[in-house]
Amino acid sequence: MATVFHDTFQLILNNLYLIGVLALSTMGIALTFKTANATNFAQATTSTVGAYMAGWLVRDLSANPWVGLVVGVLLCFTIGILIDAVVVRHVGVSGRAMVTIALIVIFTAAIPLVFGTIPYNYPRFFKNQIEFRLFGMDFNVTQNAVFIVLLSAAVIAIIFLALHLTKWGLGVRGTASNMYVASMMGVNTNLMTALSWGISSGCGALAAILQASQTQTISITMLGTVQANSLLAFVMGGFTTFHGPVVGAVIIPVLHSLMAKISGLWASALLYIIVMLVILIKPAGLFGKAVQKKV
Repeated sequence: MATVFHDTFQLILNNLYLIGVLALSTMGIALTFKTANATNFAQATTSTVGAYMAGWLVRDLSANPWVGLVVGVLLCFTIGILIDAVVVRHVGVSGRAMVTIALIVIFTAAIPLVFGTIPYNYPRFFKNQIEFRLFGMDFNVTQNAVFIVLLSAAVIAIIFLALHLTKWGLGVRGTASNMYVASMMGVNTNLMTALSWGISSGCGALAAILQASQTQTISITMLGTVQANSLLAFVMGGFTTFHGPVVGAVIIPVLHSLMAKISGLWASALLYIIVMLVILIKPAGLFGKAVQKKV
């Protein structure tokens, strides 16, 4: 039993960085869904642009990795605003998901043209290991993984505080509740959706760069699994709230590690089965509330 606990907990520590990466990505998807009523399937692809920009600055211009992180996030923040202002807001609600799928094709083709086809390397922000004992057993985790989780938690906490304590947050919550009523009440819904797309893309870029710093590799498909698991967390946590998907993003990597211990080959399949069972029991997700429409 002790060996099982040790191996399982160590596996969770090995994948600890994924909690931060997945939470940031899911936070971004939740923001765009709530404000623009659109599931951003292109989140992973557009976020990769920020990682490539950070990697290019570090590799070709010998920039500090911290500078690369800031520039990559700001670039994707700008891209997110442009996507909403130029494309998304001019498309009907039913067509917005298709637009994001088209963006996947466009950015997937554009990235190799701009940055080349060879994967980039990215250095870790912190290079040492943390070793500790728990219940008489030895464990270890990288400092970089702990940094990723702490930074992700701080960014998400700031977003939640802004949602509840600032005028922007009031406008976002009003837009999320009913865009047309919010507009009649004087809320600049175009600004709210644009900022949401910008912050969403910025969160995605931060997730991509943080993952790159842990895996030390940047590639076009680097966030493919993260995107899939973000959508799982989004549904599992409850898409009617802002916090539900983020909590789901914390649960998903832990569940996946537990399933990997049971069966490495079938870990993903077992995870999907668990999420499916949760949805069958609670269709609105763990923290979601069923939306009842009056006729």
